[in-house]
Amino acid sequence: MPRIKNAREMVIFKELNRYNCQIGATQLANGDVVVIYNKARGLAHLDFDSIALVRSKDNGETWDPLSERMVWQCTPTFGSDTPSVMQLSDGTLLCNFLMTAFVGTKGVFEDFGPQSNVLNAMRECDGVWLTRSNDNGETWTPAYKASVSPLRWGQPIDEPIELPNGTLLMAVQGMMRARAYHSDEEPYRCFLIRSDDKGLNWEHWSTIAFDAAGIISFSEPALGRMGDGTLVAMMRVMHQPHRKHQRMWMAYSRNEGESWSQPEATNLWGFPADLILLQDGRMLCTYGYRREPYSVRGCISNDGIHWDVANEFVIREGGTAPVEAEPNWYWHIGYPTSLQLKDGSMLTVDHRWTSEAPYVQYVVGVRWELGDLHG
Repeated sequence: MPRIKNAREMVIFKELNRYNCQIGATQLANGDVVVIYNKARGLAHLDFDSIALVRSKDNGETWDPLSERMVWQCTPTFGSDTPSVMQLSDGTLLCNFLMTAFVGTKGVFEDFGPQSNVLNAMRECDGVWLTRSNDNGETWTPAYKASVSPLRWGQPIDEPIELPNGTLLMAVQGMMRARAYHSDEEPYRCFLIRSDDKGLNWEHWSTIAFDAAGIISFSEPALGRMGDGTLVAMMRVMHQPHRKHQRMWMAYSRNEGESWSQPEATNLWGFPADLILLQDGRMLCTYGYRREPYSVRGCISNDGIHWDVANEFVIREGGTAPVEAEPNWYWHIGYPTSLQLKDGSMLTVDHRWTSEAPYVQYVVGVRWELGDLHG
């Protein structure tokens, strides 16, 4: 297994009275590095949170908690999940996220016995939402919704990609019906939405992967673009009826996302993925590894299409809570985002657990260098 070099772990943001998790990051044109995250309502991972931002002014070396800014504030009935951030060529910052609604609310069911309110039955996916900043993330506009019609809902896991002509493409997972946590009635599909006006309006563009047999769920797509224009989508995959996690699958497009190759399984295991184009023209995939030995891992491909676990390397080890920790989500690590900074060094950010009580998820980073890693 290849190794990275000069890896240094750091705490980016941590609070002991709430979880901070589900991380996105980008480096701005002015050199600042900004990291966004779900700022939870308390000591629980609800996917029903606010979004906050913290900033580094020294190329990701140090992080000032006083730089925290609110990107989007949750309400009693609406919250966010899986935020990402990017800067357009005109300097605008876009934050895209899933809006969730009615998590844990009661009323119409509570008089008819606990069996009526099945786990997550009151959770609703409202869809893809965005907010914008014109001052490098200091202030943000009111959030607005992106159309994914004719699908019922969509969830982004990755930031959009801006094509050379200014078109924006966003990879999304979703369904034609209301969200089903046990998706054996309809599997998740991955699809692409696009915007021709800098992210103000969006429309469905193409299907990346869908199993009409209803056995394979394709979800949480990461989107990358090679130097020759080839688009690559790396996807988390579950097989029904037991939601068994398989290896990641990928598909590619050579016509700016209008159509896609037949999705194929890679030999990489982990989820979810993040894809970036490196300065040397290769593509880096980073992902959480939620089984022994728990870690955040990476792999490099020369063309974005061919991947080999022989080229896999570990970016950060561990990060789980003790198995006896409550709530028992000790395995919930990862959701990494990687950046190659202007000086060529790497920064990978994600969330991990504290190793002792109070057990909270917090934002961490690893500064590292590529070394001699061959894809």
